[in-house]
Amino acid sequence: VKTVSQDKYAYNTLDDKTKLVYDEILYAIVHREKQVQLATTDIEEMELAYLAVRYDYCNLFWLGQFSYVTYNRDDQITAIEITPEYSMTEAQQKETQKKIDEEADRMLADAPEDGTDYEKALYVFQTLIKEVDYVEDSEDNQNIISVFLNHETICQGYAYATQYLLEKLGISCTTVIGNVSDGPHAWNLARLDGEYYYIDTTWGNSQYLSRQSEQKEAVLSKYVDYNYFGATTADIMESHTPDSRIPLPECTDTADNYYVHEGRYITEWNPDTVGTIFRHSYEAKEDMVQIKFASVDLYEQAMQYFVEEYGIASYCPGLSSFRYMEDMEGCVLFIAFDY
Repeated sequence: VKTVSQDKYAYNTLDDKTKLVYDEILYAIVHREKQVQLATTDIEEMELAYLAVRYDYCNLFWLGQFSYVTYNRDDQITAIEITPEYSMTEAQQKETQKKIDEEADRMLADAPEDGTDYEKALYVFQTLIKEVDYVEDSEDNQNIISVFLNHETICQGYAYATQYLLEKLGISCTTVIGNVSDGPHAWNLARLDGEYYYIDTTWGNSQYLSRQSEQKEAVLSKYVDYNYFGATTADIMESHTPDSRIPLPECTDTADNYYVHEGRYITEWNPDTVGTIFRHSYEAKEDMVQIKFASVDLYEQAMQYFVEEYGIASYCPGLSSFRYMEDMEGCVLFIAFDY
């Protein structure tokens, strides 16, 4: 089996022998084979290869169960045979693919084709959050059908859809599988403008974030949270634990972090700097503005001056009222204007 995965992230973390198993598994799924004996007798090697396929290929929506059987002699495994099961017929697969691509193309109709990787990725991030709801019991939520055909999904669907759209825009991206505090989770690793960053579209949707559940209805019923757009390894590892079997790069660049790129990361106290951000957002009639501070002290100064002392009114002429939400852990202040 010849490889078609030379440019895929997880594939390139494997040794040559495991790459061969990866290629066999992928070929079997793509060609809808029902029984394939692999070039390994090592279950861990087979499981690693399959995990890497799941990282790299977000579009295998017709795969149902992925099972295998072993053949043994004298307590030794002599062969491993995979037995994939498919959730639809080949004709249904082709029809579903057509519908998915029609919807994906519609979503990307206004994407900045000549923009930077940052601009393209931000567009995808915002579009998916605005158009797709987080619904725990949504159908087909482990694949992209849930996103593009049903417009409701969970983390796996968001991660695969993010990857699917970014790849359509020419951006290298893979899905990362691991855990967060409330269980299994999936997010993305993307290469933006030459550097690696993490993107968690699920956590960008305010419908998901439990830390905001009590306040979100008082601010906006649904909004985009940018804390996990363009995140570094240090950022992501505070709450996310990836599967250790697929090595990941050390992401240290911040140029395409949302707050840094948009000039909304504050490293020293200057009321005019923060106030100007509020004024520009207010004049542009943004639903919400989010500003991140480099320390708790800076965050608390901003809360006291702009919220408690109503200093924001000095920078937003005509402002009658606003709503705010605190994120002390992330040092992010959320302000929603009432126009």
